[in-house]
Amino acid sequence: MAISKRLLALGATAAIIFAACSTQGGGKNYKACVAFDTGGRGDKGFNDLASKGLEDAAKAGYQTASAEAQGSTDYEHNIQTLIDQGCKTIVTVGFLQSSATAKATLANPKVAFGQVDATWNSLGDDFKPGTADDPPPGVPANFSGLDYQVDQAAMLAGYLAADFSKSKKIGTYGGLAFPGVTRFMDGLYAGIQYYNEQKGTSVTLIGWDGKLADRDKKGTFVGGTGGTDTWNDTAKGEQFAKTFLDQGVDIVHPVAGETGNGTIKAMFEAGKWAIGVDTDQWISIGPPTNGAILTSAQKAIDVSVLDVINKNAGGDLGGEDYSGTLANGGVLLSPFHDFDAKISASLKSELDALKAQIVAGTIKVCTYLAGGCTTAPAATPGAS
Repeated sequence: MAISKRLLALGATAAIIFAACSTQGGGKNYKACVAFDTGGRGDKGFNDLASKGLEDAAKAGYQTASAEAQGSTDYEHNIQTLIDQGCKTIVTVGFLQSSATAKATLANPKVAFGQVDATWNSLGDDFKPGTADDPPPGVPANFSGLDYQVDQAAMLAGYLAADFSKSKKIGTYGGLAFPGVTRFMDGLYAGIQYYNEQKGTSVTLIGWDGKLADRDKKGTFVGGTGGTDTWNDTAKGEQFAKTFLDQGVDIVHPVAGETGNGTIKAMFEAGKWAIGVDTDQWISIGPPTNGAILTSAQKAIDVSVLDVINKNAGGDLGGEDYSGTLANGGVLLSPFHDFDAKISASLKSELDALKAQIVAGTIKVCTYLAGGCTTAPAATPGAS
């Protein structure tokens, strides 16, 4: 079995491992495609990372095509358009495409589908497994879920933020209340609680209460229907930042696409700080605004997109879900860049120790959340 190992574009190493062989196979005779979520290319986040994976596929000799959604009503149409264009692999980006992806997967068994930020058993428009809108049980032979336990990386970010904050007040908000978003917020919350536990402090998180059971009520969200008002409103992101600043918050972790980029800009202008999302936003946003970014909780989306294409072209159309973790490099905490000299050696050592304990399973994000760790991660996305 060949295992694909590539360098993550943002400077860290990630080994994405699937159960089947991962070879380039058909090359120019194989067409690989991506259906982007709203926000599309240029979001400096998860769409751009998926785009990088598709660009890498083109460089490897694959034919490629893509489609961008302007709103949720475009999802099914875009997927069908790519099918009609002869795409043999179609990777959809974002949890909001779950229903459309599941429908297309079942209707087109000879086309390989992958989905970023979802597993088969987590699909459904209500974002809750075990309800009436779930697809049939059992991962189809032509589906690969690309899931990321980014709460593990976000726990490290939360611990860092709790130590670095001067006001000891940290803020977060999401675009919509689904697992691909709330996982970041859960991890941030857990990292802060673990810091308080270890240090005897009372650092607070505004915008998310991990101890509440109802995900829709436990935090602050942009809202909307998944369109541009949710993910692409930088002015609204600036408003969120000003609200947090008025409450004494000096570090914000926005999980809302380009809307969050407005928050990062406002925090920079206020001389405060932010934590990036999905990609290393210190790189993707660039100067001067990136001067606010302490670190980012990252997903190796580009690596896993190319690897699933290679896997499909090698003859394996799917049948399993991939989970990116700190252990396999599928999620990671980005470098500190401008702040590296300002992060103490002792804090870096504590972060290394926390990472090792998360990898070993001796510390879990779910310990600090409503319900604890009684539910298996496979049944409840984010319960790592």
